[in-house]
Amino acid sequence: NWHINFSGSVMSKELAKKHWFNGSSLPVNFCDIIENIKEYSDFELFVGCDSHKISEKYVFATVIALHKPGKGGHFFFYRKKAKDNRFDNIRVRLLEETQLAINVATLIKKHFPNKSVAIHLDINDDPCYRSSVVLQPATAYVISSGFQVAIKPLSWASSSLADAFAK
Repeated sequence: NWHINFSGSVMSKELAKKHWFNGSSLPVNFCDIIENIKEYSDFELFVGCDSHKISEKYVFATVIALHKPGKGGHFFFYRKKAKDNRFDNIRVRLLEETQLAINVATLIKKHFPNKSVAIHLDINDDPCYRSSVVLQPATAYVISSGFQVAIKPLSWASSSLADAFAK
């Protein structure tokens, strides 16, 4: 889970096999998501992830969102559930969210190497918020992976969409 697979082949197969859903919570195949991105090629593409602890498990929701200003948008998501006490540590959990978003964005880039993909992180730069402790490593990781990055309050794909589906 924490191993970074630079070739992406195992990661790609795993992500493509996840149980993806559209914004209406109806199941979709990952190939259909790729076709949708092709169809809406003029839309901007965003990936975000958020998590919540529910009972003894953490639920991570990762979102692929397509948006065109003035036209609206749509999104897809999958959930990962993990019973792992390491995620009680805010740093570990937020870096897992970052990793999950990078994994999905990397898979999209394999299909659309010239498409701009922005990753939205559920992280605040205000030190009053606990998430600020991972601001520098998380944003640096996203940028060094070749993606644009947004944090709160601009990171709506993670802090609004993914947040709703991680509950």
